[in-house]
Amino acid sequence: MKSFLKVGLPQIIRQIKSGGISIRRRFIAYIISAIALVLSLILLLLNLFGILNPTSAQIMDVLETQLLSYADNIERDYDKAAAHAISFSDQLESEIQTYLTETNLGFADLKNDAEALSALQRELYDIIYLNLQLAPASGAFYILDTTVNSRSDVPLYNGIYLKYINLYSESTVNNELALYRGSFSTAKEGNVTFHSGWSNEMRTDFFDSLAPSFADGKHYVLSPTVEIPDTWERARYVYVPIRNQMDDIIGVCGFEINDMYFQLSKKTNDDKLGQLIGALVDEKQGEFTCQFNSGRYNAVDSEHVSITEKNGNAVFDFGTEACIGRSQRVILGEDTFTVALMLTEAQFHALVQSGQMKTVGIILAVVLIMFAYCLFLSRKYVAPILKKIEQIKDSENGSEQLNIREFDDLFDFIEKKSSVLEEQLQSLKEAKQTAEEEAARAREAYDRALEEYELAKSEILQLSDESKTEIVLEDYEYFLCNLKTLTPQERRIYELYVEGKTTAEIASVIGIKDNTMKYHNKNIYSKLGVSSRKQFLRFAALKQLQDKKGKLKP
Repeated sequence: MKSFLKVGLPQIIRQIKSGGISIRRRFIAYIISAIALVLSLILLLLNLFGILNPTSAQIMDVLETQLLSYADNIERDYDKAAAHAISFSDQLESEIQTYLTETNLGFADLKNDAEALSALQRELYDIIYLNLQLAPASGAFYILDTTVNSRSDVPLYNGIYLKYINLYSESTVNNELALYRGSFSTAKEGNVTFHSGWSNEMRTDFFDSLAPSFADGKHYVLSPTVEIPDTWERARYVYVPIRNQMDDIIGVCGFEINDMYFQLSKKTNDDKLGQLIGALVDEKQGEFTCQFNSGRYNAVDSEHVSITEKNGNAVFDFGTEACIGRSQRVILGEDTFTVALMLTEAQFHALVQSGQMKTVGIILAVVLIMFAYCLFLSRKYVAPILKKIEQIKDSENGSEQLNIREFDDLFDFIEKKSSVLEEQLQSLKEAKQTAEEEAARAREAYDRALEEYELAKSEILQLSDESKTEIVLEDYEYFLCNLKTLTPQERRIYELYVEGKTTAEIASVIGIKDNTMKYHNKNIYSKLGVSSRKQFLRFAALKQLQDKKGKLKP
């Protein structure tokens, strides 16, 4: 290919410039050039208006579109979970107040009263169970700022924490429940199995940051992704405060959204790109906590995830591999999170390569179609024209028509013109032959005249030599010396005499009368020292002969 460009292409260009390319090849080259130019302009316009993008840009455009829908779904689901959590809190507040009223107890009286707290859990169990079934979550809980053992070295808090075990779909119907935190009697009365990491009460530092968490009118808080104690799971929590009649916060309730539930409920797929990887990211002081809709990445320690931005794209680097996509900021519970949608780097490069191959295939198909079209035009139009030209060159009868009006008229004109030219050529040949014959005859006449001239010249010279003896040398020298005394008019008359003109002819040429002519003759004879016209003509002829010879012979 390189050798063709270095040798073949310049040679072809030189041949085109010098007219060395046949009409058929020139026609095909011009048609292909015109089509290529039109296609280039179309592609340029499509690219300028954003209709045609490189494969990588197309991928990112698809991701951008999918990301808008994905982010909307996440916002909607978490807002829905928050709404359920607020309703959940209202139900718990009402039921707790009813229980305290019926038992004639204050909230402070519940501390270290295991029996009262167990009874309260049994009263609240149905509310937790019902809200867990309704909410888009993997678990539900409430935690009260009280305990059955205030003397514990580690602060403990009383409440119930129900969660699904072995989730297999985003629909929580028919998924089994387990008691993760709560009293033994609660699980037994509710006929619920105990979680492998079950404990009677909970440890949490949530109450240490209770006031700022719900300041400025926050309705709910969405936590970062954290590990669930005594399990292999990670989860985010939707927190809503539980208040007493004095509007003091006495506890929190909410829902767990673990990695498995996020993975099952946030799946996304695209017909063009295949399986996409979605993520909800929270950043605190340069550290990232992420939930992915892929168990493959949820198993990765978030501390080892590097998230950067390159060319407007989000790049998740997991060390062994990377993902490329787009990200968007969302507000959840008045805190800012990042939603990302991406695909693996290997998947991205495979799609780009596939797109490039499709583009190359389309270009090749267009080139083949153009080439086939040019061959069709060549056979349809150029070949008949070339055939017609060959017929004309070979002087064949070109009666066959091309069915192209302009070309048919042209070839008819050429044929007629050719006939006229042939007739003119024949006439010119005949005229040439006649002219050659006339030239031959003229040559013969010229040769004869030349011979006669030479003979006459010889005779004149002989005559002049003979006449010298009759001429008086002193009179002739006087004649020569006084020629310069003639006036211009007299000199003109002298030259006409030398040319052989008669007196009457000279008078007519000069335009003078006879008397004037006689007057001039008299003056000329007098100045030149001649007494007669005969002597005058003899001296003039002798001078003319001497001028031709270039010297005077005595």
